[in-house]
Amino acid sequence: MPQTPEAPAVTVVERLLRAAVEAGASDLHIDPSEHGVNVRMRRDGVLEQLEILPDQIREHLVGRVKALADLLVYRTDVPQEGRIAAERSGLPTDIRVATYPTVFGERIAVRFDAREAGPRTIDDIGFEEIVANSLRGALDQPDGVVLVTGPSGSGKTTTLYASLRHIVNGTRARSIMTVEDPIERRVQGVTQTQTDNVAGLDFARALRSLLRQDPEVLLVGEIRDRETAKIALEAGLTGHLVLSTVHAGTAPLVFARLLEMGVEPFVLTTAVRGVLAQRLVRRRCDQADCAERGANCPKCRGSGYHGRIPIGEWVPMTAGLRKVVLSRGDGSDLTVAASEAGGRSLRESAEALIANGMTTHEEVNRVLGSR
Repeated sequence: MPQTPEAPAVTVVERLLRAAVEAGASDLHIDPSEHGVNVRMRRDGVLEQLEILPDQIREHLVGRVKALADLLVYRTDVPQEGRIAAERSGLPTDIRVATYPTVFGERIAVRFDAREAGPRTIDDIGFEEIVANSLRGALDQPDGVVLVTGPSGSGKTTTLYASLRHIVNGTRARSIMTVEDPIERRVQGVTQTQTDNVAGLDFARALRSLLRQDPEVLLVGEIRDRETAKIALEAGLTGHLVLSTVHAGTAPLVFARLLEMGVEPFVLTTAVRGVLAQRLVRRRCDQADCAERGANCPKCRGSGYHGRIPIGEWVPMTAGLRKVVLSRGDGSDLTVAASEAGGRSLRESAEALIANGMTTHEEVNRVLGSR
């Protein structure tokens, strides 16, 4: 009996997922196009071509992934999100799946969540000592707000989870609660909640309820609107330690973003202890004969890089910065005030890594842009 398209689809999905995991990829993209199915993986923050599959297998390929993730296979007209447990895939990682309808069929984005892989403590992340110590100092305080900023894939979530573990392992027990979207890691000793917009449980509503649970430490996955910002920062003023992320280009611009959301300058200057901006740059491959092996280098697969290193910029609330925020200064004024605080900028941190031979000018310009 000839094989049906469904049978090879099962094998192909297993092969693609395994290949991506073994290569150390964080994401896998299955993208239908006019000429076939383009499959790429993101490794060390950069997309790499994996293969191009014939269009004839597309529907069965997508259907197999959706079935594994317990999604509605017959619904191809709406985005869906699901999860494949490691026990089901046979891989050493949980897998998040998101589908999206396009003119050529459904696109699938797969995110690999290694259960115990990656940095677990602030030391493990690899920040410069001055940045790591500043972050620890803020986390050891009983109250205030600590914010992390950076684009998607810059390691913000890793830093937040490492921060939670630092607090859990501190000298005194504290009640720690989170509201996240989604929960990416389970942290022992922490009560974690996931938002559910369908049920009306967004960040703001969950945060209001959490404050009635007598927490000492709160993690809010993201501050993205005025109401969440107001509740989170006021919690930092009333005896809680609050951790969260804000999308902004640099640490100083976080203050501009919050002012735009309608947060009062006095609340900002009183509640915020510091802002950490971070990025990840690829580390130069340290295989002894990498240059000679080229594309056959077993460690970097010919890219010249293996793994990533963080660069960080810590901006504390100084007297000079406080004055600019209270006067509602613009982004350039905030940047000048932050630089006068004495910490290294992201660019300066990156140049130190270049000087030590750990990364390259090309990689830094890829991440930060050329000057």
